[in-house]
This record gives sequence, structure tokens and C-alpha cells, in this order.
Amino acid sequence: MNFYNFLFLIETFKLEFSTDFYSSHPKNKQRGETISLFSILSSWIFAFLSMLAYWFSIFAAPLKEPEMFWILIPVWINWFFTEFFQEKYGTSFGNAVSNGAIAILASIDWFRYLLRLYTDGYLSITIGFFFKLLVAISVFAYGVFVIMAGIKIKIIVFYIGKIRWVTYILVMFTPIVYNVIKLNLYTLTAIILFFPLFYWVIEVFDRITPEPKLYKQSS
Repeated sequence: MNFYNFLFLIETFKLEFSTDFYSSHPKNKQRGETISLFSILSSWIFAFLSMLAYWFSIFAAPLKEPEMFWILIPVWINWFFTEFFQEKYGTSFGNAVSNGAIAILASIDWFRYLLRLYTDGYLSITIGFFFKLLVAISVFAYGVFVIMAGIKIKIIVFYIGKIRWVTYILVMFTPIVYNVIKLNLYTLTAIILFFPLFYWVIEVFDRITPEPKLYKQSS
């Protein structure tokens, strides 16, 4: 039984329970409505927590395919030093250009991986294959756009060119390209829905950590 079938059973149970309750206890209609609202709320909470757990599983995906460590370990290391030693108070045009280059290099590695699987006969031309190619092309285009925006000194680069954005995109979509996480609406919803959580947890941690000596010397 998958997650969606489970939710369907919950909704069916709520409908049958509410109908039986009203027919046998007409004087307790208000109480029945309260129980029905509670069951609806609990099902939404369960769905939210299930999606949150699924989102966390994307971070742990390299454990199922260790080859991803070759690309994700450098991404995480670069994120740590850039986040806390160069972009503690925001990115710069130079950093944004470098971050865009990281996205390009990662997307090239995705192309390499897909091509290798195809030539070795482990991957066939399917809709899923084209979607993964589309992901790689989109991230490549994103990296090019960030670099061009940084060169042309566009204000938008201060937002989409941060290492936090680049890292999140690479960490989320690398398991999809490596066929550990399925590319579907549920996955995309989780990636989009919990991006603010990823962003602000790092933001809070960034603000409570001591200021690097580099900033103190420059000021």
C-alpha cells in the first residue's frame, strides 16, 4: 500500500464514520463535526510529516548509491567554506560567478553519468531518461544564467547566485539523476515546499556562529 492509497482509506473511513455517527446520534451532530474536523486535521498532519520524512531521505540518498559521493562531498565542502567564510553577509558578484560554475560542472557530470549508463546498456531511451536530461539541461542553463548575471552585475544574482541555492539544487537533483529518487510531482512538491526550511535553518545557524577573523580584519 502506497501513501496515496493510505490517504484514500483515511478519507473513506472519515466519510463512513461521520455518516453512521449522524444517523445514530442526531443530537450529537456538533460533536460529530468536531471529530470529522479532527480526523481531517490529523490526516493533513500525517501527510505533512510523511513528506518531510521523504524530503530527509533525499539527503540520505547517497548511502544507496555511493558514486554520488564523488560529486556531493565536494559540493558540501565548498558550501561549508563559502557559506560561513565568504557569504556570511551575502554573496558577491565574484562568488556568484564561481557558484554558477559549480552548477555547470555538476550538470556536466550528470550528462556523463547518463551517457555512460546508456552506452553500457543500463539505461534505455524512455520518458524518464528525457526528464533527467531536461533536469541536467536546466541546471546547466541555471549556472550559465548566474554567471552572466554576475558578469553583467544584475541584482538578482544576490538571491539566486548564493551558494545556498546552488547547493540545495545539486543535493536535491543529483539523487534523481542517479535514479535513487523518483522524479515525480510528489518529489518536486517536497523539494519546493521544504526549501524555506533548508534556507532558514542555515540562516539561523549562520547568525549564531562567531564572526570569522577575516571579516574582523577587513572591517
